[in-house]
Amino acid sequence: MQKLKPDFEEVSPLKMIPLSLKLNPTVLDNMEAVRARIRQNRNTYINLAIDVYNHYHRYSMMKKLVEGESFQCSLYYFKIIKQLEEIKETKLTNIFEDGNF
Repeated sequence: MQKLKPDFEEVSPLKMIPLSLKLNPTVLDNMEAVRARIRQNRNTYINLAIDVYNHYHRYSMMKKLVEGESFQCSLYYFKIIKQLEEIKETKLTNIFEDGNF
């Protein structure tokens, strides 16, 4: 996976990259209504919205990765527990439990 950059940080307008967007009119109207209420300029709002969306997807990717690893670990530990139960059923452990060694 590509190394992720740090979270959103303010940069000077000279360092910003111009981008042309085609937005759904409903999405644009909703964005403008929210943006007007919180009194934030359009560029900052879009940058923050994209950053939040990226956070969501990073969280989803990490969650899937952790769930996969925990599933693999649980299978591993299940096998170990099963082996320990099999060992307990053998006569070797019964000898030690009886104290006749």
